[in-house]
Order: sequence, then C-alpha cells, then structure tokens
Amino acid sequence: MAENAVARAAADAGIQRAVLELETSTGAPTDKGRFRTDGTVYGWPFANCTVHISVKDEAFKVDLNKAPEALLAALFASVGVDPGRAQSLADAIADFRDADNLTHPQGAEVAEYRDAGLAWGPKNAPFQTTDELQQVLGMTPEIYRRVAPDLSVYSVTATIPTAVDERFAQILRRAGFNSASLPTAPSIVFSIRAEAKSANGGVFIRQAIVQRGSWILSWQQGGPKT
Repeated sequence: MAENAVARAAADAGIQRAVLELETSTGAPTDKGRFRTDGTVYGWPFANCTVHISVKDEAFKVDLNKAPEALLAALFASVGVDPGRAQSLADAIADFRDADNLTHPQGAEVAEYRDAGLAWGPKNAPFQTTDELQQVLGMTPEIYRRVAPDLSVYSVTATIPTAVDERFAQILRRAGFNSASLPTAPSIVFSIRAEAKSANGGVFIRQAIVQRGSWILSWQQGGPKT
C-alpha cells in the first residue's frame, strides 16, 4: 500500500510536469527538450520512481460530437471493423447525438433500442464523455477498447488540423479527407497519461485532460499498463 501511494504521488507529479511543459513551451523550433504532443512516451525519474509520460493534442483525435459519419466510419474500419458495421456504428452515433428522432440509413433511434431489448435509447444530445459511446446501439466492449485512444469530446473547433500525426492522418485518408486543404485547428486541449512505477513494485496510472491555462477538464485513475 505504501509503495502504491508513492507511485500515485509520482504519477500525479508526472501530470503536473507535463502541464508545466505545455504552459512554458513556445512551440518554436528552437524550443528543444519539450514534450511532443503526438503521444511520444518520455521517461522521467521522480521520488525513487520511473514515470512514463505522454501528451496528445486532442485536435488529433476524432471528436464524437463534431466528426462527420464518414470520419467515424473510417475510425472503426481502421481498427478492423468491417465496412458495413463501421457505417452502422457511425450512423448510430449520429442518431445518438442529434436532437431529432429521424433515423439515419443504418442508424438507431428509440424503436431500434427497444427492439434490441435495451432499457435506454439515444441521448439526443452531445456526448459529455467518450465513455458514453458504450451506450450506443451496436457498440461492444472490444470495439470501444480499440477506438477509445483516438476519441475526444473536447475539440474547440469543427476544423481539422493541417499538421496531423500519422495515426490521425491514416484515419483521414480512409475517410477521403485531404488534411492539407483544411483549416488549422488551435492546440488548446491535451490528454496526458502518466504511469509511475516505484523501485519496490508500486504502480499507478493517472490520466488527465487539460486545457491551456492549467484548467483540468478530466482527472482519471487507471488504464492499460505499458
């Protein structure tokens, strides 16, 4: 218990270290030594622990509230979901988040949820967390596990960034988007993951979503160990 407490404190320190990097980075080419915001994992020794820290720009993820169906379908296809089911999930997400009761071609409104024996229906409102995707008709725990790292609900713009990491670029290509022709989205919101391992076996993982200005939007414990 003591070692896990040490690891927990070190993981929390890792989050704060990453926040400091984000707040003090200028983004200039001469600004060397700063954390990249493309998911690169960095090792950091702290308090007799090794902390692995990664930062990901939320603009490089698929926003559940703003992504068109083609982009959502491309995301599911990129993790091995067959095209028909990928489109069905994309349409079901569109029905889950929109305010009307009109069903998309392969989507799901109240009747489809009822026919599936579910006690709930579409939310008909924006997603507040990515976890809510698990309530969408047709979603399985395995598919959710595969796509969760690429999802966000924190985009501050409907545009797609011109400079994207390779993973997001792959999804855009599948969807038929040419990112070079699209406006640039500002880098404002970031996801941070810190996994701490103490010298004597304690392990703790902390994940957070932060906005520039040191606003913590989400603070979670756990996640798959690396």
